[in-house]
Amino acid sequence: MSWKAIDALDDARDATASLLLPFDAGRWARLALIALFVGGLGGSGGAGSNTGTTTPTGGGSTDIPVDSLPGFVTPENVVAAVIAIAAVAIALSIVWSFVGSVMQFVLVDAVVTKDVRIRKPFRERFWLGVRLFGFQVGLLVAVLAVIGIPVAAVFLGSVAFTPAVALFAIPLVLLGLLLVFVLAVVMQLTTDFVVPTMIAEDRALLSSWGRVVPVFRAEFSEFGLYVIVRFILGILASIGIGIAALLALLVVAIPFAIVGGGAFLALNAANVALTSTVGLVVFGALGLLFVLAAIAVGAVVQMPVVTYFRYYSLFLLGSADDSLDLVSQFRSDDDSSAPEGPTPA
Repeated sequence: MSWKAIDALDDARDATASLLLPFDAGRWARLALIALFVGGLGGSGGAGSNTGTTTPTGGGSTDIPVDSLPGFVTPENVVAAVIAIAAVAIALSIVWSFVGSVMQFVLVDAVVTKDVRIRKPFRERFWLGVRLFGFQVGLLVAVLAVIGIPVAAVFLGSVAFTPAVALFAIPLVLLGLLLVFVLAVVMQLTTDFVVPTMIAEDRALLSSWGRVVPVFRAEFSEFGLYVIVRFILGILASIGIGIAALLALLVVAIPFAIVGGGAFLALNAANVALTSTVGLVVFGALGLLFVLAAIAVGAVVQMPVVTYFRYYSLFLLGSADDSLDLVSQFRSDDDSSAPEGPTPA
């Protein structure tokens, strides 16, 4: 018995190789930018994630007298700064997620046509991305509401905290884990199969879900196997990406270490403190450049895997329903299960 979910793995590998080879710097850079927003591997590449605090090497006390702090450093200002940073981080994460929703469609266009562009398909798929983003936010809010309302009722005092309520926390935690799992599966199926359906038949998101649900039912074992294979490969890919990104970052860090060491010696020779304005600007700029380099490395490393997984879902979807086959032109000639689907425009 031939499993479509297994056969699609080889087709996805061949299609990925044909898209990425021969090497084209511009194509790789654009795909890396798309992959940076799409991600979906359980991590951003594991690049340079060590943000722990360092301890001074000296044996002296690390206590800083309060009187030595600048006058503007007050508890109120610290709280305000923390709130402002949190607000900016939330706003940036929302914008990032929205751009990522549109990039899901841009990625499908790129792998189907092999004409990797960003600006034009981003404009064309903008409102589809809005619908996808709204759907994802709605699901997330619904899950948080189911879990958060009972917790909020206890903490806000409308429900007394008793041993019976504490015992109720156990099924609530189990329910939360189940909802998170269901949410993850629904999100994955949406981006892997509903997004291509929206493109293939020019449908809205909910209509596309209604279109693919019968396909899921008819090929339940295939899509069930896909979820399992996708999950296992996702874990392995995340580990591989993390190791590759770390090794690449070690190489990238060498010039930063050389420049940073030279700057340290130069400032020390000039009797300029590292905490001075000049020192903060120099090492702040180096730190920012290193973070950008780490992001770029992570994007490039994960790009082939993101591309492969998108091809994988497209080949399985096309095998299950030939009217939704966007990659029929990439199938092997000896693939007996390959349908004669329409060639995308």
